[in-house]
Amino acid sequence: MGKLDGKVVIVTGAGSGLGKQEAIRCAAEGAKVAICSLTESRLMDTKRLCEEKGAEVLAYPCDVRSYESLKEFVEKTVECFGTIDVLVNNVHHTTLKPFLDLTVEDMRDEMEVSFYSAWHMMQLCFPYMKDKPGAGTSIINFGSRWGQESPKMAGCYSPTKEAVRALSRVVAREWGIYNIRVNTICPAAATDNVLNDMYKQLPELQEQAMTGMKDNAFERMGDPYEDICPVIVFLASDESKWVTGQNLNVDGGGWITA
Repeated sequence: MGKLDGKVVIVTGAGSGLGKQEAIRCAAEGAKVAICSLTESRLMDTKRLCEEKGAEVLAYPCDVRSYESLKEFVEKTVECFGTIDVLVNNVHHTTLKPFLDLTVEDMRDEMEVSFYSAWHMMQLCFPYMKDKPGAGTSIINFGSRWGQESPKMAGCYSPTKEAVRALSRVVAREWGIYNIRVNTICPAAATDNVLNDMYKQLPELQEQAMTGMKDNAFERMGDPYEDICPVIVFLASDESKWVTGQNLNVDGGGWITA
């Protein structure tokens, strides 16, 4: 028996990185998985790996900057599986460079991918998630330690991630009466995207990122599948039925406030 047996889980940005690992882990826990990504070839690889775990999978190529594309993705999910139990707004994009080099277009692109997609997906999924009995349904959004710390080069990334966290708290308060819980996590792990794209960043940023990934109580890099995904499963499962409006720093103690 898996912790997510019978649940329908949507994961955005599942073609690579943390989203890919989340989809595979949810599949391994018995969920039916609906995944989207801009790059179809990567999405199909995630689909294959989820199916190897025994899951039913809907893979939908999708540009999350397009409301119509997101709407079609949600409609296809409901057509395929009949309902939605869990929404994981994983997708994000960022431009990291000094504030004076950033443009309004950089910020707009960041907000469209990372913030507005979460906004739209929550509203689109609401009719299918509301008023379910028992433990209800779960929405999982993503903040960041960099949102909380606001380091150099993160003039788009930090405010966008903090906007996601603020919106999540508002929606948690408003939607509790519909038996929908909304939480955020701030993860830290060495995903394939982080490691493969590191060479594209400024040398100062590369050093900052590599140091930061081990700047935690365990003095090691986090593993996406083994360290982050179990927390996603917990928030998606009925075991978290009394948890909403919270932020979990899943970073090995990189950010300790208590």
